[in-house]
Amino acid sequence: MYSEPANKLVISEGQVMMPTKRVLTLWYGLIMMVIASGLGAVSYHLFEEELVSRDAQLLKVINNNMQRIYNSSGQKKILTVLERDRYFLRLSGYSASLWASDGELLFHEGVDLPFSTTEKLDDGSLVSQQIIGTQTLVLSLSSGLRYEELASFRNVMLLTLLALWAISILLVAWLNDRMLKPIRKLVEHVKSLQRKEGLQRKGLQDQLPLSSSKSSELGQLTLLFNQQMSRIDQLIRSLEDTLNAAAHDLRTPLTRMRLSAEKAMINNDPQALKESLMDCLEESERMLSMVNSLLDVAAVEQHLDARDRTQANLTDLITEAAQLYEYLAEEKHVQLQFELPDSMTVMASPNRLRQVFANLLDNAMKFTPEQGNIVVSACKEGDSWRVSVKDTGRGIAESDLPHIFDRLYRGDASRKTPGFGLGLSLVKAIVEAHNGSINVESSKGEGTEFNCLLPAA
Repeated sequence: MYSEPANKLVISEGQVMMPTKRVLTLWYGLIMMVIASGLGAVSYHLFEEELVSRDAQLLKVINNNMQRIYNSSGQKKILTVLERDRYFLRLSGYSASLWASDGELLFHEGVDLPFSTTEKLDDGSLVSQQIIGTQTLVLSLSSGLRYEELASFRNVMLLTLLALWAISILLVAWLNDRMLKPIRKLVEHVKSLQRKEGLQRKGLQDQLPLSSSKSSELGQLTLLFNQQMSRIDQLIRSLEDTLNAAAHDLRTPLTRMRLSAEKAMINNDPQALKESLMDCLEESERMLSMVNSLLDVAAVEQHLDARDRTQANLTDLITEAAQLYEYLAEEKHVQLQFELPDSMTVMASPNRLRQVFANLLDNAMKFTPEQGNIVVSACKEGDSWRVSVKDTGRGIAESDLPHIFDRLYRGDASRKTPGFGLGLSLVKAIVEAHNGSINVESSKGEGTEFNCLLPAA
């Protein structure tokens, strides 16, 4: 029975972002509940301690007042004051007992609390005992009123925290929806590319609109995604152009090989067969050279081993590459001039840099007419060396300038000259592998100038 592979990922509409939104909201709600519970417990404990401290302070104030009355008016006045305040003591939760020195109870009013020598009873009630003259005054304050206040505070606090918790959950749900909206759009855009109609390259060219500030993380993510999609689109376009150009360039020699072989077989002449084999070998060598050039460019673009780099004199490398073209320059009556410093130290792969300047000089020689000039100059520019190869050739058409570094690209003017259109691609790959850059300036009929910028050692 057929079954789908275990590693196949099937994503339906709304399956990715909605659970994320709910999970974030639930986690936030759980964390807020824990924090609110902790804050509530701490607030309740602090409020309870404040009430206990307040009650103890009230008992202390009453005792001080009784002591002051005794000092000013004597013991009889204390009993008079207590009798006066009997109704207050009955309603406010206080309990007052006045004992004579012989143990006689002179006065009692208020909540009946057990006598204790400690300052606090098990139920939280407070007790104070004070000797005033020959009498003993025992004051107590019941915890009932305090617990009623605590209960009221607890109810208000719970309602407030629940209201704040609900409001914060709604606010977080709204913020999550707003903050995850760009990511949701990103997911929908990627899923559209996965659909059959989304596999067309047009989808890669669609830019995802910014739904947040460029300075925010989501804005940066959107910009990076658009840049990456543009890069993928450029790579696919470059791959298509390379494959089309390679197929076009390989079709011609393959056709020649077939026609030559068919012609030799029809004539059935040993000499014709030998010539056909020679033609086939020549065409196969041409195709192999193009394939090797393609592989060389790809190898440089992927990796240039740092172990191959040594400290080298750029002046010597340019001079060595130019020696290959001195005879050709004399033959074409082209003046080859050098304006180079004695020493230009770089950390580089010498063989690769020789390829760079050999290809640039070869390119200049191809398109510079007789009696023309080629000038190779160099100067220090900041922390880099700028090397310029300038010719007086026919120049490059403006429509060809953006594409001259593309693989297998050949302008209309260069179709008649031998080559595969890979030299400048290799030059750019090598220069960039050395953390440098290359640009070209040219106009039709006024020559061309290539400028290489390479970091100095």
